Amino acid sequence: MKPFLPFLAAAAALALIPAAPQAQSKSSGKMHVRHIFVSVTDGKGAPVEGLAAPDFTVSEDGQPRVVSKAGPATDPMRIALMLDTSDAAAPALTHMRAGALAFLDALPPEDEVILITTGRQMRVRVPPTTDRKKLKDAAAGLFTDGAGTVLMDGLLEIDDRFFKKADDRWPVFVIFTSDGTEASQGAREKEFLKWSPLLGPRGITVHAFVMKTPKSSGMPEIVAENLAQNTGGRYDVMNTTTALPDKMKALGEKLALDHRNMSAWYEVDVQTDQTELKPVAVAVNREGVRLQISNNRR
Repeated sequence: MKPFLPFLAAAAALALIPAAPQAQSKSSGKMHVRHIFVSVTDGKGAPVEGLAAPDFTVSEDGQPRVVSKAGPATDPMRIALMLDTSDAAAPALTHMRAGALAFLDALPPEDEVILITTGRQMRVRVPPTTDRKKLKDAAAGLFTDGAGTVLMDGLLEIDDRFFKKADDRWPVFVIFTSDGTEASQGAREKEFLKWSPLLGPRGITVHAFVMKTPKSSGMPEIVAENLAQNTGGRYDVMNTTTALPDKMKALGEKLALDHRNMSAWYEVDVQTDQTELKPVAVAVNREGVRLQISNNRR
């Protein structure tokens, strides 16, 4: 008998837009890939190896889904490290530099990092690389760029340029931002609101550190909090950034641990037309196995 374990996913709709009623399915009419992560162990708790797409059966919200690919979830991470160099974040500059260095030191050497700043305009300071010295030299030399932060525009552009076509990478955003002025283009707001609910189904995780400021606009904080919470990431808000280096080091260590743990999991890709995370059920064509299912790498 096949094990058949349902997993009730948390809703991934951004809090900035109304959640869809539970009884309704929200379809885009276009098929896209949803990533599901499955641990398969035998009766002794040992990982079951050698499974492929034909071994998995998946339904979403009661509807059968085509499994397009399945294999070990061993892709290296590609991490977009986005740092706020706006006027509002200027008091945190020293702690932000130290935090970036501590974060980079804690990561596995095979994982790529993109170094990005969001003050005044989005700038890719270092494109995807595993060269820790290059990244650390660039991070240590950061200065305030002034004006507001372009967090929303930056997230959209980084995804377009570095995540959407990188199917062999585990995509992660790590954000440090103030809650000062959000200077992104208003014309892209609708695009952002359509984009953000799809991050979780695409297997993207967002981790965010937010610094409160006396003249808060609130928008960067709202964006960071919702993306982190809706993708299963860490969210940390602080009035002072003294502890930021330790917090970023701890996140780097947690990502390294998550990466090691994922080697015993499968990434299962299914075709869906849903724009929200719906409950899924997974069956595996093996006797006497136990399944754990997640929407996120863990």
